[in-house]
Amino acid sequence: MSETGTFKLLFYINGSKKAKDGTCPIMMRITLNGQRITLKVNRSIKPSDWNQKRSYCKKDTIECEDLNFHIDAFKSRAFKKYSELIAFNDEVSAQMLKDSILGINSAKTYSINDVWSDYNDGIKKLIGKEKSYTTWQKSASCFNYFKEFLMYQYKKKEMSMRSIRAKHISDFELFLKVEKNCGYNTTIKYLQNLKRIVHIGLRNDWVKIDPFADFKLSLKEVDRPFLSEEELKLIMNKEIDIKRLRLVRDIFIFSCFTGLAYSDIKKLKKSEVEKTPDNMLWIRTRRAKTNTTTHVPILKVPLEIINRYTNLDELQADELVLPVLSNQKTNSYLKEVCDICNIDKKVTFHTARHTFATTVTLMNGISIESVSKMLGHKNIRTTQHYARIVDSKISGEMKGLSTKLNGVFSNNDESLTNTRAIK
Repeated sequence: MSETGTFKLLFYINGSKKAKDGTCPIMMRITLNGQRITLKVNRSIKPSDWNQKRSYCKKDTIECEDLNFHIDAFKSRAFKKYSELIAFNDEVSAQMLKDSILGINSAKTYSINDVWSDYNDGIKKLIGKEKSYTTWQKSASCFNYFKEFLMYQYKKKEMSMRSIRAKHISDFELFLKVEKNCGYNTTIKYLQNLKRIVHIGLRNDWVKIDPFADFKLSLKEVDRPFLSEEELKLIMNKEIDIKRLRLVRDIFIFSCFTGLAYSDIKKLKKSEVEKTPDNMLWIRTRRAKTNTTTHVPILKVPLEIINRYTNLDELQADELVLPVLSNQKTNSYLKEVCDICNIDKKVTFHTARHTFATTVTLMNGISIESVSKMLGHKNIRTTQHYARIVDSKISGEMKGLSTKLNGVFSNNDESLTNTRAIK
């Protein structure tokens, strides 16, 4: 009997199914929450050899000892399957238990590991269509961390959907910050990945209570480094003899004047470069990260870079426009470029995109709506982060202007005094 008193097993012989040799099949009756169901244990016995009170063969023979061992094994299997089912399901029926004992998968259990693995497989199949490689990579990375966390914290390889609670979320958050040395925003993004998996369970009724209900997974505002006009000119005009560094510098500058992310430049094809009736070249593509469209005019600087490495007129529609190195090498070599240029600032390839948004466009009077469209942002609020940077620069400049004007236009100015007198 189980701890709750709702689960019982009874072994008995079915006298109505007596065979020609006088033996009757041994049956196991499962009583679970008032439901009853029976199944054969694949053994038979003569009624005279059966001890109904003890549910065993009562003879002291090797054959009976073997039969009793089989009954014990069947009983152990029943209790084991029952324990597994109640760990993964809110309600367990007698039929579910019977199917589980017989190896029939009508009572499928759901673990976070299974659901997450299926989710990642689905994303992987959609890479290049609806999803990006980066999306899959981030989810896969978080899944690996979660499996490490389960083993580190609870010494187990998986966790059922049904059992996850807010405490597990808090423990995982601490594990990421302490054991994996993740920053605040990185930790929040990993928790957002876990939340997606848990919400799959909620939608399918595998999870009854949302463990994320009291968690606010808000990202903190972070500095978006960009190059000033002086720094951008310094990198553009620097004589670089090393071919690999020169290539990385040029691709970086191309991004500074188009706003395209690394992945979008790497996949840029001739078919995505179009000429308008006014002979202006445009890049019309979809962002690898969000699949949103982005239309960017090719200015003089990026056009010179394209012509430096290829001849657009000779390219086939599906051929790549620029020779782009791996992301790891690009960022590594870019650091060398900045060292050569004596730029003491943490610069990654993504800094080019921020530079396009600030130094190249917004600070030169391009509207925030146009910049948002060229960047391929889904929401203009994302672009407004850059606008605040520009506002800060304008504010600083205006303070300097205010100090300067105070010395020119003061209350003692004769013209102002005359004006007040006329009023």
